[in-house]
Amino acid sequence: MKETFRGPLGSHRNYLVHVALPNCTDYLWLKKGNQEQGRSGTCDKYKEFRYFLNAVESFNNILDYFYFEHEDRIKRGSVREFRKAIHDKYPELGELAELANAYKHCVRERNGKKNEALPWARDLQRPTLDIQIKLGASQPSVAVNYDFPWPIEEHEAKLYKAFDFWLGYHNNPRTNELITT
Repeated sequence: MKETFRGPLGSHRNYLVHVALPNCTDYLWLKKGNQEQGRSGTCDKYKEFRYFLNAVESFNNILDYFYFEHEDRIKRGSVREFRKAIHDKYPELGELAELANAYKHCVRERNGKKNEALPWARDLQRPTLDIQIKLGASQPSVAVNYDFPWPIEEHEAKLYKAFDFWLGYHNNPRTNELITT
């Protein structure tokens, strides 16, 4: 069956082209537009963050689509084993998966036990509260500012690496290479 008629969720390539890559470009365009327009308020940053999370999660899902599309040809017994093999071969996808899973889960658990070595969602944001107190002979004042410093550069770098990988894959699919990993 032609991939075109399968819809955006009908194959890993359709998911890549119609969901994952557009989610990432939506984030990049929103971020660029906000920068050009000088929009840096909390609401603007939260919206950018939401788009960022959509892009990260979308890229992380591609391997699941790939696995279940080619399950009969993949040597790995489970999607988890397949993902691990891919992450070992392509560390940029492993880094993105760790980031996606940390953002997705409030508290990360492994085998039902909390694992402090794995990041928790709350630890991945870096909000700051700035309190300025001015004391003087005239009128003392207090200013309180909340800041959501976004983007977190190392997280964004992981998204860019995954974007480069999947854009390269889109332009030159290496399906057999992934199947035999």
